Amino acid sequence: MNKYYILILFLLLPFFSLAQKNNELLDWAATATQEKDYQAACYYYQEYIKQSDSLKTYVYSLYSNALRLSYLYVEAEEMFEKSIRLDKKNEFPENYFLLALTKKNLAKYEEAIELLKKYKNFQLKDNSLYAKRLSIEMEACLKAKDIINDTLAVFIEQLESKINTPYSEFNAIQLSDTAIYYSAIHPITTNHNVRVIENFYLSMIYMSYFEVSGFSAPKPISKKINNSKYHNANFCFNKNKDKLYFSRTQNHKKTSIWVSELKKHKWQTPKQLPAPVNVKEYNNTQPHIVRIDEDTDILYFVSDRLGGMGEMDIWYVIIHKGQFGEAINLGSNINTPGNEITPFYYPPTQTLYFSSDWHQGLGGYDIFKAKGAMSAWQNPENLGFPFNSPANDIYFTINEVDTDGYFSSNRKEAYSITNATCCNDIFSYEWIKKEKKYQIDTIFAKDTLSIPFLLTEILPINLYFHNDEPNPKTMDTTTQKNYKQTLDEYVVLQNLYRNEYAMGLDESEKEKAIAQIDDFFNSYVLKGYDLLEKFTSLLLKDLENGKSVNITVSGFASPLFSDAYNRNLSLRRIESLRNYLKEYQHGVFIPYMNKSNKNQLHIINVPKGKTMAKEYVSDNPNDKRNSIYSMAAALERRIQIVGYEEDTLYKNHEIAFAYPDTVLNFYPTSDITHYVKYIQIKNLDKDTVKIEGIFTDSKQIELQTENNILAPNTSTFIKISFTERVFRHTSSPLLHIHLKTSTKTKELTLKCVFNN
Repeated sequence: MNKYYILILFLLLPFFSLAQKNNELLDWAATATQEKDYQAACYYYQEYIKQSDSLKTYVYSLYSNALRLSYLYVEAEEMFEKSIRLDKKNEFPENYFLLALTKKNLAKYEEAIELLKKYKNFQLKDNSLYAKRLSIEMEACLKAKDIINDTLAVFIEQLESKINTPYSEFNAIQLSDTAIYYSAIHPITTNHNVRVIENFYLSMIYMSYFEVSGFSAPKPISKKINNSKYHNANFCFNKNKDKLYFSRTQNHKKTSIWVSELKKHKWQTPKQLPAPVNVKEYNNTQPHIVRIDEDTDILYFVSDRLGGMGEMDIWYVIIHKGQFGEAINLGSNINTPGNEITPFYYPPTQTLYFSSDWHQGLGGYDIFKAKGAMSAWQNPENLGFPFNSPANDIYFTINEVDTDGYFSSNRKEAYSITNATCCNDIFSYEWIKKEKKYQIDTIFAKDTLSIPFLLTEILPINLYFHNDEPNPKTMDTTTQKNYKQTLDEYVVLQNLYRNEYAMGLDESEKEKAIAQIDDFFNSYVLKGYDLLEKFTSLLLKDLENGKSVNITVSGFASPLFSDAYNRNLSLRRIESLRNYLKEYQHGVFIPYMNKSNKNQLHIINVPKGKTMAKEYVSDNPNDKRNSIYSMAAALERRIQIVGYEEDTLYKNHEIAFAYPDTVLNFYPTSDITHYVKYIQIKNLDKDTVKIEGIFTDSKQIELQTENNILAPNTSTFIKISFTERVFRHTSSPLLHIHLKTSTKTKELTLKCVFNN
């Protein structure tokens, strides 16, 4: 069954019979758009496009925006891009701006910035609403990463399916520790054979008790409040819980605020609040009441009446002894040319929480907070990540019994029928206090393309050998020894070198000779090995990132032997390096060296004879002091890693992707109960990359990602969450990420290591 989603800020319109003529379809679409019935508008535009023989750019533009306002972000993105392609004369430059907003809702902040830059290049009128919003959206996209990086210590959980359904649930309020009340939009017909716009949906207020096993089955509250002639939602209780304020709307009419009193444990017939709360011909909704003293309350509410700053503004009236004062706008610190909605005031900290689609945020509506009261407010602050997401985050509340609470969101995790972001669900949040023992952190992707640069920064690397080692007095070109073995044998000879090189010298010259030998072993021999270890670690990361690599190694020798002998000796020395790599970490390089892996490691040999030795190096075998034990001779006995490059034949065969290390280290303490880690992955490829799936071999680990389509140079975060059972009872689980472009595929495997 398809679902017709109704924007919760406004209420359902009557459904129209489908018109058959194209101009009538466009009229119906325009009417639906005017009444903010965006999904009905989508239906009419879609029917028009199906029946029309010619492509009209303005229709595609209108259809694209209706999709966006219906929260069908993926479909809107595709349609906006088509509209821009059709708009050869740039008659509709606003499509760039609206597509940027859509990209923002999909967490494609870098793409959104580029579109905003293009939109800025058009000649914009000073009074254009989009022009006024341009700098705000640009700044919001630039700051998005910083907001996400500053992850709050809060545990967020989607309420169970008894509460949340594939439709919309919102406006949750917890009463003490006994029950939760909330608003929901559900179908009151379930005929699967009728079209979506012929279904009828009704908003009602529900209640569910807390039980040991979870929530009880939700039930609508009093029929006097949930009168089926109206949509009833957006409620709040007064301090004593004997009055319930709520919004009521009859189809095709404006919304107004009503109140019902509790007498003898029964809700009475509601009464409509008088002016100035309710103003005819305007929407008045989302009440929130705050006790000032025994005789005085402040009623905050939302309205699109004249005199506001923008579309929907937050207002307040003072109610003193039952008398309603003047309705006053909260002012320009809070209200903007856009929409400010769902106010919630928390008296203990004198803080207003509300949602806005204009202030700088991560997505459509973000939750903000501002200290103050009535019409005197500090500048709002974004509540941060993970409260806010690229989607809409609204209806923030705080419980009476603690500082935890609820909010609503149409983020990707929400249940839905038609698409990932169509419908609001209720989420609970719990601040992570020390006694709760949660851990949350974020690991950012490492730019894997920088590894070749880091490697070339430490080249060339010189690796030194004792005279005629390894395999002395042979013409072999191979050896069984690895470089670490030859190094250990060489270092043991340091005292021999000191004695031989200092032999026959007077005391002052002897000290200089010994110091020279010590400097050679410390600054050349051992330093070379330190650089080799660093080089090897970076090389492994580059190979694990899917690169093929060519390493060029030159071999040198002192001039004691013939060129032919020295060339073979150089080959043996290069072979010892190859053996070192084969034995590194129990053979981790072998699959890359024996061609069993798709990406490979090639070592290119460049052996040299004594013709490359310095002229001042002795080639007299009878002068061992200078031909073997001198620093000049020792410096010649080396191999040198001189070149490092990615195999150009292989470069384009793998997806270029940045991610954290393949080993994810977790450091939970023994009393940790929950762990949440966000890992960033970034598309460095020229093509758009799709994350086809994320899997784990542990049923106790939950994986989520907000965006599985990544344009070039964009990133997303994968959320890894689990309880203490995983890191106490699971050994190094693996995470598998499947990536795909139009021509390439890649499987990324990350290993979780729990360090106790």
